[in-house]
Amino acid sequence: MIIYSQHLTNMRIIEYFENLWLNSKETDIFLWVYKLGLNPASTIANYLNLERTYVYKALIKLTKLNLVYETSKWWVKHFFIPDSDVIEKYVNKKIEKFNVLKEDIQNIKTELSQYKQTQYSSSIPKITIFDGNQWIENMYNDIYDNVTSNWYISIKLFSTNTLDSQSSLKMELKENRENLFKKLTEKKVTVETYLWNGISTMEEIVKITQIENLYNLPASNSAINIFLAGKITYIIIYKKNPFWIKMDSQDLTWAMHFIFDKIKVN
Repeated sequence: MIIYSQHLTNMRIIEYFENLWLNSKETDIFLWVYKLGLNPASTIANYLNLERTYVYKALIKLTKLNLVYETSKWWVKHFFIPDSDVIEKYVNKKIEKFNVLKEDIQNIKTELSQYKQTQYSSSIPKITIFDGNQWIENMYNDIYDNVTSNWYISIKLFSTNTLDSQSSLKMELKENRENLFKKLTEKKVTVETYLWNGISTMEEIVKITQIENLYNLPASNSAINIFLAGKITYIIIYKKNPFWIKMDSQDLTWAMHFIFDKIKVN
């Protein structure tokens, strides 16, 4: 048998069939079936110089799309295209299906929006990390905006309070923090605070709720603040170049609330 390597397709046909989600090889297969009439996959493969298994799988795909038909001859599957109307029928069927999809698109968008809020976004924490003194004020402002925009009446704070960390208090950090606590006081927001006191290491935990006692908390020598505000956890570590981490994760914040509630205080 003579093997033909040339393809029957021109660019207009290729582009048309690509819009029907067929690639160039599948388009060639369709056209050779149309040209040759009833034949097995092996014959089509020979004419196209393609591997028979690939051609057979492509023909099965085309039959499922009703672009190609199949029948058995001498217990071997043969493929054929009755007429060119199969293309028009296929396109019309797609149009009907897409019209139905178009009518339901708003409902699907609503469902996807709900899924994103309740499943995807809640499972992947949003983490923001900054360093440097210039970002500390932004972080305190972020805490305040989070509290006021969500109408929280109470937040939790864990803070180290060792003498070593108090030895070189940075005034600009103190001023920023005083500003935050003063604004929270004006909004009547309670700051449930756990202080880990000690000389150079944390030795005991004291719980306080009076905001005025928080203004002079240490902000140097690796002092740590952890704020829990709603579903957001803020972690600040005061080094020579302080840095803070904001984690928007409801799962993490719930776990931190549980841990704080179980802490034994003096």
